[in-house]
Amino acid sequence: MAVVQVVALPDAAAAKALVGQPPPRKLTKEELIKTHKTYLKKQDLSPDQSRPVKQPVLCEAYPASTKSIRDVEFMPLSELRVETHHRGRGVIVKVISPPYIGAGAVSIVEDEFGNVDKLAIYNQPDSSILSAVPEGCVVAVKEPYYKHNGAEHDYMICVDHPSDVVLLRFADPLIPEPLRLGPLLKSADEWRAAGDTAFIEKDFPTAVFCYTEALETSDDDKFKAPVFTKRAGMNLLLGRYDAAMADALASRTGGPGDWKAYYNAGRAAYGLCQYAASRTYLEQALALSSGSSSSGSGGIRKEHERCLARLREEEHGDYDFPAMAASLSPTAVHLDRGSFLRRTRVDSSPHHGRGLFATQAIAAGELVFVEKATLMPNQYEPSRASAALYAMTVRQLCDNPSLAQSVLTLYAGDDVAGSRTGAEGTIIDGGPVVDVFLVEGIRTKNCFSAPLSTVDDTRPAAPPGHMAKGLWAHASHMNHSCVPNTMRSFLGDMLVSRATRDIAAGEEVFQQYVPVKSLVDLRNAEYKAGWGFECGCTLCSGERKSPAANLDRRREVLIAVEKACNKRGPGVGDKGIVPNAIIRNIDRLAQKLEDLHEPEVYDDLPRLTLIYPCNWLVGAHRGRKNHAKVLKYGLRVLRNFGFRVPLEEGSDWEPRDIYTRSGNASLMTIHVVAALRKMAEAHQALGQSVMAARCAEAAEFGFIMVTGFKNDPSIIEP
Repeated sequence: MAVVQVVALPDAAAAKALVGQPPPRKLTKEELIKTHKTYLKKQDLSPDQSRPVKQPVLCEAYPASTKSIRDVEFMPLSELRVETHHRGRGVIVKVISPPYIGAGAVSIVEDEFGNVDKLAIYNQPDSSILSAVPEGCVVAVKEPYYKHNGAEHDYMICVDHPSDVVLLRFADPLIPEPLRLGPLLKSADEWRAAGDTAFIEKDFPTAVFCYTEALETSDDDKFKAPVFTKRAGMNLLLGRYDAAMADALASRTGGPGDWKAYYNAGRAAYGLCQYAASRTYLEQALALSSGSSSSGSGGIRKEHERCLARLREEEHGDYDFPAMAASLSPTAVHLDRGSFLRRTRVDSSPHHGRGLFATQAIAAGELVFVEKATLMPNQYEPSRASAALYAMTVRQLCDNPSLAQSVLTLYAGDDVAGSRTGAEGTIIDGGPVVDVFLVEGIRTKNCFSAPLSTVDDTRPAAPPGHMAKGLWAHASHMNHSCVPNTMRSFLGDMLVSRATRDIAAGEEVFQQYVPVKSLVDLRNAEYKAGWGFECGCTLCSGERKSPAANLDRRREVLIAVEKACNKRGPGVGDKGIVPNAIIRNIDRLAQKLEDLHEPEVYDDLPRLTLIYPCNWLVGAHRGRKNHAKVLKYGLRVLRNFGFRVPLEEGSDWEPRDIYTRSGNASLMTIHVVAALRKMAEAHQALGQSVMAARCAEAAEFGFIMVTGFKNDPSIIEP
C-alpha cells in the first residue's frame, strides 16, 4: 500500500514571500510520479461518477490570454515563478503520465530540457481531448499561471481558461525535437490503410483528433471528403454543431451524394436553433436525395417537418402548452420547441444599459415572448445547480463559438468588468477565447432559477427548493421592476412571459428578478448586493418620498404583526377556528399599519407591508365562515397589491378589469389568484352567483399569467 506523507502547510507570511520567486525546492521527477501514481490508484472512473467542477472565485479574476501560441516567447519550466501570470510567455511540455481526473485533469509534464512539473487543466469540455489529455501528447500553455498548491514543495501550472492551453499536432514545427515522438494514435497513412475497422468507436474526442490529424497530413481531396463526413458525424454526437456544420459543408463533392452533406449541415443548424438555415439545408438534401438511390429521404423529411414546426412557433407563437407539460419528466426537461421573440426587441434603456421593448401592443394575459433556454442543465439539486450551469456554459462556448455573441455580451458585474479584453469569443489558435471568470460573472448576474414546471410548483405538496439554473439570453436583457408588466413561468427549459397589464408598442417590458420584499430598504439592499443597482421603479421611487421615521415605524408594526400571526395562525385552535380575540388583535395591528401609509404617497401604490396581515385575516374569517369579512379583506389584499378595486361593501365591480385598469403600479402574484378564489367562494356562499362567477373567471385569467397557460387554479388550495 502506498504511504502518503502528510506535510504541514506553510504559514501565510512564508507563502506570501514566495510570490514572484522561483520555488525554493521542487519535487524531483521520481517524487512527482510516485505521488501522482498514489492519486491515480484512488480515483473513481466509473461511468456514473459525476465529475466535480472548479468554479472561479470572482475576486481572483484574471483575463484569458488573447495571444496566439505563435506570438509568445517560450520558456523552460525552470524559469516559472510562484503565484505569477507569465504574460507574453509560454511553455511547451509533453505529458508523461496518465491524467488524474477530478475537477480538472492533473498530469506530470516534461519540457525539452528535462525539467518536470505538474500541470492542472480545468474547465475543458468533455468533447475535448484536453479534458483528459493522454500520456504522450504535447501541449502549449500560453501565459501560464504558476501557483503554490498548499502543501510543502507542491507547485503546479494552473490552466483555468480553456483557451489558454493548445494541443499541438504531431507535425507542428513548434514542438522541440526532444519532445517529438511518434503519433499518439495512427499516422495518416496507417489510418488510411486501416479504414473504419480500426477506428475508435467510443472515444469521440480522440476520434475527432484522429480525423483532424488525417486531414491535416493529407493532400488527397478524394480521401478528405469522407473524412469530413465522418468528423461531421462525430461532432454532431458531441454537440459541436458549429464544427459539424463546417465539416458537413466541406464534405461536398458536387455530386448527388451531397444530400448527406446538406442533411448533416441541416441537423447541425437545428442543434444551434438556426431553423431558417436548417430548412434551407434540409430542402437541398431533399432535392438531391429524390434522385438518389439512397434510402435517406424518410429521415430528411422527418427532420424537415420538425424544422417547419419550429419556424411556425418562431413566427406565430403557437404552442400546445398542455402537451408540452405532459411530456416533461425528471429525465426529459429539454423540450423540442422554438422561441417566439418577435414581439420584443433589445434596445438601450433609460434605466440600466440595455432593456427589452415591445414591438407591438400586447394585451394583459397575452404572450410577450417564449424562449428556449440558451443553456440549462438537467440539474435540480440546489447544491449542484449553479456549478452545473457554469460548467455547461464554458463547455458550450468552447464547442460552439457562435454562442459568444448572445452570451458573452451580457452584463457580468463589476468584479470582472476590468478583465474584459474585447477578444472574448474570438477564434485564436483554432478555438474561441473563453474567460471563465467572465462566464461566472455572467452566470451570477443573468441566470434564472427554474422549476421543472411552474404549474406543478404551485401545488401545496410541491417539494420546496428544487430548481434548475438556466440562462435565457433574450430574457436576460429585461430590467427589473418591483411592479413589472410581465410575469414569467417555466415548462422544462422553456421560459414563458405573459403581460400582467396592457403594454403599449415601444414600451419597455420589465420582470421581477426575485420576489420583492415588503420594505423598500430591505429589497433594495438585496438588489445592490446581487446586481449592483438600486431600483427606480414607480413603487420604490414613491416609497422613498415617505419619511424615514415612518419607514421605521412600519417596520416595527410589521414585526409585531408577523409575531402575532405566527403565534396563532388560522389553522390553529379549536377545529381550526381562530378565536375572535386573536382576530381583533391582528385587525387592530393591520389598521395601525395602514394608518402609517401616507395617502399622498400610497394612494396609487401597492402597500406591501399590509398584504401579510390582510391575507391572514382572509384565512381566519374563511375558517369561521364569515363570508362578508372574507370579501372585505379580500378586496384589501387586491388593493394592497396595487389593484384599483372598490373598498365599500356591496359595490358592483368587474374583477377581470383589475388587470387592465390598475395603472402601472400593480403587482401580480399567485396570492392575487388565491384571494380572488376565496372571494368567489364567499360570494357563492352568500348567494351572489354572478359575482362568484366573475371572481372565479378573474382568478382563472390571472392563473394563466402565473403558470404560463390555462390551468385550474383550484390546485393551489391545500
